[in-house]
Amino acid sequence: MIPIRTPKYIPGARVRVVQFVRVGHRRWKTMFEGIVEREGRRPVGGIEMGGKASALHQPTLRVRREGGEITVVALDENTEVEVLTPAPASA
Repeated sequence: MIPIRTPKYIPGARVRVVQFVRVGHRRWKTMFEGIVEREGRRPVGGIEMGGKASALHQPTLRVRREGGEITVVALDENTEVEVLTPAPASA
């Protein structure tokens, strides 16, 4: 049986995404806010990994920012996602 994933972030919810990026010995903090469009998964690797891209996936979050810009962010152990406003209830 194929497992069904329940979404962790509901489309329409307003979120703040904070990521910490290591550059050498420094740790940079990046942050943005927007409305969740959808969760996804993208393949990791490629031909240099011997075709394993079809087996390994990384979770992603597609967010529409206030100015209409769409950002797809990879979710990893250095990413914090805070739900600011829950998604509106559907009618």
